Amino acid sequence: MSIPELEKNLADARTRLAEVLHPSLSVPASMAAFEAVSAAQRALAAEKKEEYADCLDIGFMPEAAVSEPVLLQTDYAAILSFSAVREKADGTYEDVGYGVLEFDSCSLTKFGYPNDEALAGHPLYERGLSCYGVFEVKNSTWIRLMTEQNRVAFPGTPESNERHFIVTFHESTFECIARGVHASLSSKPYAELFDEIRMRVFKQAR
Repeated sequence: MSIPELEKNLADARTRLAEVLHPSLSVPASMAAFEAVSAAQRALAAEKKEEYADCLDIGFMPEAAVSEPVLLQTDYAAILSFSAVREKADGTYEDVGYGVLEFDSCSLTKFGYPNDEALAGHPLYERGLSCYGVFEVKNSTWIRLMTEQNRVAFPGTPESNERHFIVTFHESTFECIARGVHASLSSKPYAELFDEIRMRVFKQAR
């Protein structure tokens, strides 16, 4: 599909969204319209080779009210844990304990602002990024910048094959550049889980 066609699709999706944003209309209709706009934005960005965020289906997501994210990071490892939920068939959510994301060969992290209320100010908010999810950024400018900076000292640095991840929480947002990510769930008390994470992180630092 051409860029003009994709731009028209986006304009049509935005028009439809404006039509359904009314208290008398159903929440599913509004959510479907939001997703249509997001999909059109991602498709247009992909065709233009611009960055956009793809939601990763890892089987769970951050809990919306109290995400409780904790990051443990060294030069060699980065592990992020948080309170997790899973969507059920009826559209409601169930508590599934703690989610754990272990990032392979993590090069760079950013953790803090924005929270969920300020997420609309993130440059990827209109390109697939949304609240309480795990995402991968395609055509990442952050990765490109890191590669360009490295070439100042190492001119032969090749194009990076690393990946840019984002996790959005209630009070914060986490971003990192890593080679990959492993997702798991734990139902253990957090003190016990944290000890396990701590041992895994520092074992890799040896």
